[in-house]
Amino acid sequence: MLHVDDEPDLAELAAEFLSREDDRLSVQTATNAESGLDILADHEIDCIVSDYDMPGKNGIEFLETVRDEHPDLPFILFTGKGSEEIASDAISAGVTDYLQKDTGSSQYTVLANRITNAVEQHRSMRALEASQERLSMFFEQSPLGVIEWTEDFEFARMNEAAETILGYDEAELRGESGHVIVEDAEQDDVAAIVAELLENKGGYHSINQNVRKDGERLICEWHNRVVTDQAGEVVAIFSQFQDITERRNQQKEVERHRAVIQAATNTILTLDDTGDIQSVNPAVEATFGYAPTEVRGESVTKLLTETSAERYQSIFTENPETEAAPFDWMDAELEGQHRDGTAIPISVTFSEVTHEGEQLFVGIIRDISERKSREAELQRKERGIKRCLTIRIFLWA
Repeated sequence: MLHVDDEPDLAELAAEFLSREDDRLSVQTATNAESGLDILADHEIDCIVSDYDMPGKNGIEFLETVRDEHPDLPFILFTGKGSEEIASDAISAGVTDYLQKDTGSSQYTVLANRITNAVEQHRSMRALEASQERLSMFFEQSPLGVIEWTEDFEFARMNEAAETILGYDEAELRGESGHVIVEDAEQDDVAAIVAELLENKGGYHSINQNVRKDGERLICEWHNRVVTDQAGEVVAIFSQFQDITERRNQQKEVERHRAVIQAATNTILTLDDTGDIQSVNPAVEATFGYAPTEVRGESVTKLLTETSAERYQSIFTENPETEAAPFDWMDAELEGQHRDGTAIPISVTFSEVTHEGEQLFVGIIRDISERKSREAELQRKERGIKRCLTIRIFLWA
C-alpha cells in the first residue's frame, strides 16, 4: 500500500502500526501527492491511504488525479480535518472509504481492517470481471451454439453460431420461452429436463429434435450447465449445442447397412492390403464352419483349398500398388474349404475401396454348390439325350 501524509513522522508511525496489525501490509510512504504519483508509477500498489490537508495538491485533488489512470484502485482518505463537505467531495471524486484520524493506536486497527476489506473487495471484483470477460470470449468465439437462459427458461442471449443453427436473430428470441424451438412431440421431455436443471439435479446432457425459424426439423445435442448463487439457487443456465442431424442420419444408414450385412446369407468380409480378414458377417459359419471371431485377423486363404489359395495369391500379387488396373474380381470361381476339410465350390466378388486413407477390399463369397449340382445334372441329361439320338440314328441306318 501507499500512505501519503505531509508529516513524515506520522506516516512512519502509521506504517509501523499497520504492519503490526497485519503482516500482509507492506507500506510505501510519501510526503506529498507528486511523490505519491511517482511511487504509484513505479510500484504495483493495491491501496492508497492519503491525508487531506497537504501542500500542493490536497487529498481530493490527489484522488482525482489517481482516478484518471486507476478508476478502481482502492483509495482511503485518512484525514484529521473532517467535515461533511470534504466527505461529500471525496465521495463525488470516487473515494473508496473515508476515515477521520483519532488518537491512540486503535485507529490503526480500524484503518488496517478498512484497507484489507477494500483490497479484498477490489480483487474479488477484478476476478469477477476477468471471469466475465473469459465467459464473454468463450460465449462469442465458441464454434458451438451457446445460449444463456434465465431462471424461467427464457432466452437471455445467444452467440452467432446459435443464430446460424436456429435461424433466429438473438433479438427475436430474447425473453421468449425456450420451448419455441422444441418439436411438439418432445415438449414434455424437454420440460422434464428443464425441471431437473432448475433443481440442479440433472438434465446436463440431452439430444432433442428442435425446430428452426423456417420450420426445418433438426436433431441437436445439448450440454447444459447451471449457475447458482451463494444460497444455491439457480440464477442462469448455459447450454452448448450442435446440429447433429447429418451425423445421426449417417449413423442410421450405417446401422441399416450393418443390419443387412449381418442378415445376409452370403459371406461378406473386408480384407486389408495384405489379405488378412478385418471383418466378416455371421454367414461365414454356415458356409465354412468358422465363427467370425475365429477368422478375424487370419489370411483369407484359410477359407480356400491349397490349389485355390495359390491361384488367389498369384492374382492378388498381379495387382501391385500402382496406377494399373484396380483389384476387381467379378464372380471368380474358386474352391473353398470347410473347417472339416470338405471342398466347397464358391463364387468370389472383390472390389477395392479406400476408407479414411486405408486401402481395403470388400468381398462377397457365395456357396455355389447347388448351382454346380444343377449344371452337372443338366450336362448329364444332355449327354444322355445325345447317346439316345446316336443310337436311333444308328438303328435307322
